[in-house]
Amino acid sequence: MSGSSIDVFTWRATVREQVVLDPGCLDLPLGEALGRVLARPVTSPEDIPAVPLSAMDGFAVRRSDLTAPGATRLPVVADIPARPGTSPELPLGVAMRIMTGAPAPGGADAVVEVEATDADPFGAVPAEVTITLDALPPENRHIRGRGEEATRDDLLAEAGDQVGAGLIGVARALGITSLPVLARPRVGVVVTGDELATSGQGADDARTAAADPAPGMVRESNGLMLTSALEADGAAARAWHTGDDPATLCSLLTEIESECDLVLTTGGIGQGAFDVVRAALGDGGTGTSQLVHLALRPGGPQGMGRLPGGTPVIHLPGTPVGALVGYYLFVRQLLPAGHAEPRRVLLGEDPGPFSSHRHRRAVLAQPGRLRTTSDGTEVVDVLPGRRLTPYARADALVLREPGVKDQADAGGAPCADAAAVGTVLVLPL
Repeated sequence: MSGSSIDVFTWRATVREQVVLDPGCLDLPLGEALGRVLARPVTSPEDIPAVPLSAMDGFAVRRSDLTAPGATRLPVVADIPARPGTSPELPLGVAMRIMTGAPAPGGADAVVEVEATDADPFGAVPAEVTITLDALPPENRHIRGRGEEATRDDLLAEAGDQVGAGLIGVARALGITSLPVLARPRVGVVVTGDELATSGQGADDARTAAADPAPGMVRESNGLMLTSALEADGAAARAWHTGDDPATLCSLLTEIESECDLVLTTGGIGQGAFDVVRAALGDGGTGTSQLVHLALRPGGPQGMGRLPGGTPVIHLPGTPVGALVGYYLFVRQLLPAGHAEPRRVLLGEDPGPFSSHRHRRAVLAQPGRLRTTSDGTEVVDVLPGRRLTPYARADALVLREPGVKDQADAGGAPCADAAAVGTVLVLPL
């Protein structure tokens, strides 16, 4: 590790360039595809509607038979409900009662709404109807033409789009039974540390903390926290726990590598005598992982590399807040539903900016909550509290950059970008 710290956004880009997950594609039934990410574009297999349909309850007519402005009296020769079947041809000089969604009869070039007639909307079909109009309706008024909603081969959704209820509804209407979605990346989380207490049900039980830790132990929380975040972002996740023995860590990584598209580790990447990841994979071990220190707090220690079989591995800090910040900044962007860039938002409530001279050059990551003011302005409030606790309510990660927003507050040089004063970078969670 060099003496100077690496820029947060440089490291974020480096991780994105060097760790590319390609979990493959699968076709999922519509009922299982909600929230998944499309692997390929989805196009329409047919026209919708397949035939012209009435868009109104009323009477199908030929416009040439109407008097406008004025009243027209026409015999009614058919009643067309919205049911299976085809509609007859509309003869000259007559009308047909028609319901919304029913196939329009051939020759009809308008549907006059029932409100513009003397017919009882809820009664039996009349023998005649009087239509009173101020003006002749435009051609195909209240008739949905064939392919009006979509024609064959129309693009419905792009690769990379998230499947929502709207796409499922359109697909169902078009007879599409499954959607091509990205498979869930398989992500393993290896939590390290002899001091971490789990339930004792096995090495792969890092999702379950011990009920009553022994003296000197702390309940393990990173496993369940990170697997929950991974699953929410579209991955299939599993967690393991190992202690501070490098050989045991290497053995576990070898064992699980074939099950994973990506492995995360937490802890053991500092400069201490018992930092197991550094001893096993860093410059004190195989040298296959690059361990760095970022200009970021919390979460300065970070790293990445490759396991012996080529599986990428990303190293996060062991502190829960550092692990969570590192996940949101560096891991989430790699997942199917997780690539979002920070945006600039007006800063609202703020318990305080930089306070440590030592960290004046670091990006400060803080938990925040987004809100919209009465005039439509998006604002983020920084939540008070220390370490992981305020993240229980957070829906945004606030990134406070020295020299952009807070430098003057910290006693440093004034902000170089006057337009940025009063704003912060925000990564929605």
